[in-house]
Amino acid sequence: MFKRRSLYIILLFTLTFAACKKTDVDDGKDYVTLGTSAHDLLVAAPYSSLTIEIQYMPGYEPDNASVTNLESFLNQYINKPDGIKVVVEPIPASSKSTLSLNDIVSIEKKYRTVFTTNNQIAVHILITDADYDASNIFATSYWNTSFCVFGKTVSDNSGRAGQITRSQLLTVLFEHEFGHLLGLVNQGSPMQTNHQDVANGAHCINKKCLMYYDIETSAISATSPLPSLDANCVADLRANGGK
Repeated sequence: MFKRRSLYIILLFTLTFAACKKTDVDDGKDYVTLGTSAHDLLVAAPYSSLTIEIQYMPGYEPDNASVTNLESFLNQYINKPDGIKVVVEPIPASSKSTLSLNDIVSIEKKYRTVFTTNNQIAVHILITDADYDASNIFATSYWNTSFCVFGKTVSDNSGRAGQITRSQLLTVLFEHEFGHLLGLVNQGSPMQTNHQDVANGAHCINKKCLMYYDIETSAISATSPLPSLDANCVADLRANGGK
């Protein structure tokens, strides 16, 4: 779970987040505890393909670049010989200013249409038009194949003068939260070397790693790369069946 802060630059964009706290909710087939599908997401069998369903509320459609960046990120680390498919579709507005975890769960269960079946494993990403009811949260992952991005929060903290772009922020959120679905760190993909920031949950101790709880040391300009997984996180994914 990402907490928001004001995201400003002087010469470079500086991406700043606080703790990303995970919430476990256990409820059925796809709806099981976070991290339990890490191996299945990484390996080629029994699920040879991955379908990602991104559902967004009015005004919060993800840009093409952030979706393409997520696909590229996943292609680096997971083995899906039949490919990765992304479906992006609108859903109705929430009509709320804030949403609880129960609200998010209800929305997903009402509108999600793609599930794990046969040779396909499926992931659902919800982008809302409201803030989380806990303050300063950008995104949260809560099931083995589900996470939510708070679109209004993202928009309020990106894209204006002195702020990082919305595309950059969405890219980091998508990749970080998907990292948790892949079991990082030490929540489904066992550590090969101890690098868990225990004080901040399932996060990496490396301040330059995408899975660091507070990516405040990642300076991003128009041409510099976004934060990436460090060697320890990559080793964990490989040991659990990833590339």
